[in-house]
Amino acid sequence: MFVSADEVTRSLRGTAGLIGRRPDALRHFDVSERGFWRSFGAVWLTAPAVTVALFLERGAGTSPFQLDQVTAALLAGLAAAFLAVPLAMIVLLRRLGRTRAYVPFVVVTNWLLAAGLVALALPGCLLLLGLATPGLAAIEAAAFAVVLLWLHGRAARAILGLPGPAAALVTLACFGLIVGLAGGAHALV
Repeated sequence: MFVSADEVTRSLRGTAGLIGRRPDALRHFDVSERGFWRSFGAVWLTAPAVTVALFLERGAGTSPFQLDQVTAALLAGLAAAFLAVPLAMIVLLRRLGRTRAYVPFVVVTNWLLAAGLVALALPGCLLLLGLATPGLAAIEAAAFAVVLLWLHGRAARAILGLPGPAAALVTLACFGLIVGLAGGAHALV
């Protein structure tokens, strides 16, 4: 499920369009059946973010790739983001009577998540390189997280046709599921 450079470019253009509130932003995403399945390949773009997170958790002098609870929690979070959220959205969108929005929602959120995780890795990179203090990196990461949540809410509102508060609840539920599964995996291992 590798994605082409053209798909990545189009999806990043769509993401930038959502940030810039452009009305045509969603047309950049491939919302066909093929595009749906290939959007799960966006998980490969998160490899740098996973590596940075493992380095931050273990320290720069150790091997980041070890089979332990930290790795399990991180992988569970990715699985939740790219698998559990789309599965949960099947139920939610059926209840809302918006099943036609399922494929576009999953495609867009998969790409937004990949782009957001890469952006969230930037403060960690600066911290690892000694170009930021822990406090500054935390503030930067929090700012990126707020932008990612806002962007997801904006996409949910545009795709699902929900009012702002309902789209915010969908966004918070999606990210709550991700955090919950990652935390559960961390506690179990």
